[in-house]
Amino acid sequence: MARPWLFLPLILILHGCAYHRLAVAIPNPPDQRYHAVESSAFGWGAVEKLSIAEQCPTNLLSEVRVQTSLLQSLGTVLTLGLWQPARVEYRCSKAPTAIGEIEP
Repeated sequence: MARPWLFLPLILILHGCAYHRLAVAIPNPPDQRYHAVESSAFGWGAVEKLSIAEQCPTNLLSEVRVQTSLLQSLGTVLTLGLWQPARVEYRCSKAPTAIGEIEP
């Protein structure tokens, strides 16, 4: 008989720690690809390099996801929050068309 605690390390390795998602209520049909940016905050969020959504020619976002893995969360805990790494993924939205304009 297998002991349940033997599977705990496997579950911890395969499962991400945190996942947040932000989307608009009525998105203009978005680009279906997610673009990723690695982000790190230092000093409990006081210092953070600006992450720019370079892949969006329209400067419009339709969805943003923030993920932290087990190792990233462990780094945050071991530094007592001094360093907080995360992966930010976003999808671009198409530019809105004017009323009566036909989209190509």
